[in-house]
Amino acid sequence: MTGLPGDADPVPTHTEELRLEPVQFIARTDVVMRLGALMLSSGASSARVRDSMERTAHAVGIDDLHCRVGMNDIVATASRGQMFRTRVAEVRRPGVDATKITELKRLTNTLEPGTSPRDVQQRLDAIDRLPHRYPEALRVVAAALACAAFALLNNGGWQEFVAVGVAAAAGQWVRMLIHRFRTNEFLIVFVSAVTALLVYLAVAELFTLIGLPGAQHDAALTSAVLYLVPGFALVTGALDLARLDLNAGIARVVYAALILLATGTAVWGIAAVFQTTVTQTASPQFDEPLLSLMRLAAGFVGVLGFALLFSTPWTIALAAAALGAIANVGRLYLVDAGVIAPAAAALAALAVGLGAYLVSDRLRAARVTITVPAVLIMVPGAASYRSIAGVIDGDTVAAIQNGFTAVFVVVALAIGLTVARVLTEREWSRPVLNAA
Repeated sequence: MTGLPGDADPVPTHTEELRLEPVQFIARTDVVMRLGALMLSSGASSARVRDSMERTAHAVGIDDLHCRVGMNDIVATASRGQMFRTRVAEVRRPGVDATKITELKRLTNTLEPGTSPRDVQQRLDAIDRLPHRYPEALRVVAAALACAAFALLNNGGWQEFVAVGVAAAAGQWVRMLIHRFRTNEFLIVFVSAVTALLVYLAVAELFTLIGLPGAQHDAALTSAVLYLVPGFALVTGALDLARLDLNAGIARVVYAALILLATGTAVWGIAAVFQTTVTQTASPQFDEPLLSLMRLAAGFVGVLGFALLFSTPWTIALAAAALGAIANVGRLYLVDAGVIAPAAAALAALAVGLGAYLVSDRLRAARVTITVPAVLIMVPGAASYRSIAGVIDGDTVAAIQNGFTAVFVVVALAIGLTVARVLTEREWSRPVLNAA
């Protein structure tokens, strides 16, 4: 008998089959673990990783698979007949790549029972070799547009729009530059935030010198660093917690909190040195219906910018931008009408979740690649930074007010997305039991 394990060779004799079965079983478990590690390193939620691993396991001939998926590790036990094997995989630097999540989902959806592990490995090789979908220049522009759109949504004017855009572009460029040295991630975030904040203040001062002062520079300061908000970690972590997947959910939420703390410390430091008031909020500069039109356009651009930062394919990015923009306008309208912010956020997230359900199958997209960019425009990043600055600065009232606003809005967004999943996916109505 010739060929590698997993090849479509002639049927072996009974003796050859017994001799090769352990080798073939190793090949089967290896391909399942590799797929899970690729999904986890691309930013997929634990539920998505687990579901994809189970689909692949059944396709390649594994009878049963029990796995525990954390934020950066997987422990899985596979069994076939009388054999079982436990594997551990670790992802040292998980990131976000919506293109790879999409391709891996499409791969698992096309697998049929009897698929050769070798065939799956070849397809995984092609996905693993995929470069960044967009060049660095486009990612810099995406960060600039996303944060500039946030400046408008935070009631800034055109001066703030320009200043925030230039600042976010500079910060994102520095972030990518330092990332090449693979240094500490929190240091990267801190240096990137400081760069963006200094550039913002420099551009704002330049406008003042030439006689074009912005009326609300201080209020828009935090918008310059909103590209650093760990949206994928926050949303997927909250969804994991909603399914009682505490191992992954707590780790993701803690990681997101540390990233916010690093950015918030930079905001406080720059505000203290240059005597700016980051706890200041701005009032709208437009009246209806121009205000809603501006919010719709800014929301679309903001979600699209974040989607491109996550390497989301264009068609999926445009769908997320449309859903997020419409839902965000509705959310802001409810807030203006007197509805409390968490309730408005929950309803908007529910609308996004249901909309993603309607379009995800047509686009053959993982729902998280649509819902995360769409709701990220609603995450109160500015309030989070103001809360951290207030704590450090001793402004207890501002710290508590902004902190509770941020926490409850994030929880409300998770509730809205979870309700949408429960209503549209049967497995989301059942708790997850982690086993290794």
